Amino acid sequence: MQKPFMFIDWGDGWKSLNDPLQDIAVLAQFSVQWGVETADEQPDPSVMSFTLRDLRGWLTGRALTLAGARILVQISEQPTWAMLTDAMGTWAAQRMPLNRLHSAYAPPIPGNPDSTAITLFDGIVSNGGTATAHKTGWKLKLTASSRLLLWKRLAKQGPTSTDVRWAGQHWVTTTIAARLAELNTRAREVNAPEADAAGLETTGTPASYDTTDYPTQLDLLHRLYAHHPHMPLWYEVPHKDASVIEYTPLNRPVTMGAATDGTLTITDQGTVTPAIPASLVETDDDFTLTVPEPLTQITLKAKKATADDDGVLSFEDDETQMGDRGLLPENLTATQSSFTLESDIATQDDTGGILGRANGTIWTPSEQNRIAAARWLETIDRRLTPETIVFDGRKIDPADRPELYRTSPPGVFTLQGARSGTLADDTSRPATGGAYTAIGGTLTFEWADQTPVLRNEVTLWPIPLDTDHQATWADMQAWPPTWAQTAMSLAELGLVSAYDQPAIIDQPNWEGAQP
Repeated sequence: MQKPFMFIDWGDGWKSLNDPLQDIAVLAQFSVQWGVETADEQPDPSVMSFTLRDLRGWLTGRALTLAGARILVQISEQPTWAMLTDAMGTWAAQRMPLNRLHSAYAPPIPGNPDSTAITLFDGIVSNGGTATAHKTGWKLKLTASSRLLLWKRLAKQGPTSTDVRWAGQHWVTTTIAARLAELNTRAREVNAPEADAAGLETTGTPASYDTTDYPTQLDLLHRLYAHHPHMPLWYEVPHKDASVIEYTPLNRPVTMGAATDGTLTITDQGTVTPAIPASLVETDDDFTLTVPEPLTQITLKAKKATADDDGVLSFEDDETQMGDRGLLPENLTATQSSFTLESDIATQDDTGGILGRANGTIWTPSEQNRIAAARWLETIDRRLTPETIVFDGRKIDPADRPELYRTSPPGVFTLQGARSGTLADDTSRPATGGAYTAIGGTLTFEWADQTPVLRNEVTLWPIPLDTDHQATWADMQAWPPTWAQTAMSLAELGLVSAYDQPAIIDQPNWEGAQP
């Protein structure tokens, strides 16, 4: 039962606003809107609305100075005896039962390297708000935006070139890596988070812009990697007192396994995540499932390089389509419906070689890229998705699964034991089983009968499974669970590609001595 802690920095270091030992304010509630509802959009900065009960009027009197201040919201791990400090006083000084003792604990300031606190939100207080009298103090209602806002505000002239072939153009960067490096340099100059694109290495030249066109840094980042087969969505991810702009790949296949206790697992880039028991997840009373509107192709709105009679380069719109390659049933492909991505990548060269002499290159989707796109279309068209999913801190402890309560995707996971697990499609695959991630939601905090409650109502998005290896009965080997222990249908069992085996323990020989 951790409670969130809010820290504020006016420029002279972090100060805890609701530390019980400082007696400044109480964080009454907050709500954070984060992410997107559909994957054909890119996330805007998260927005937090929060209420502080100002106990002595200290904050209210300084309300005008709050705008522009940086704030962090953190939760601590469950406090242990070792974490309780002398500053709390003697046992005789405590005025709370043992089951409330944790509420007197406050984590160290966010910059402390020894802090084990988990950052939920990192943002900047917005202008405006309200202050109303409340008992002997005041109640402040304010808003804040995540620091991704700084990328959205930056819209300055980009790098230019003395090469006459790039005359009248800015954001002249002939490689993707060079443009990302420039974006991060500008982010550092305004103390904004930097973008990490590790794992998205790709080729091609991003289009330059006419000097009358000034895109924001956030748009430039989105368009820089929109053509990548992993189909990344970009989020600000808080880490202690810093943030990083990281991507969530929607089309990087993961594998499903089964642990020795019968729990399903998801493996993504070597990270193994146990399934979330469906009984611990809230849904609407009717367990409503969303039947997707079928998408039959991906349309990449990219760029074509052209040159005028003087050999000066410019870029025009170009389109590339990638279809389902026959993986979808005919009734879904009778009407074409596109998933559209906007990219700055050059996919055609109509310059007669001028682009190449200016060190530019084009990118075109490979056969493997087209296969991956078809697999992704099949995944989202064949998967029924729960409409309402809520993670509640009273059922899933934030200390155990902190990723479920952040304002960014929690990684890839699966739900086990859901009522819909017995549903199968026309190919005998489970209609709802498989891997998901959360692409957006609403994180809320409030007090319920003196208990701090965190809840995150999220929007799920299906993630493809790597089905190159289909497990057989022989692959189970000595997998120990009984059927009664395995909360999965036979259709879900068919998704498993690896079964964990029990550890082999050396047994003593008949004389009782170890060999």
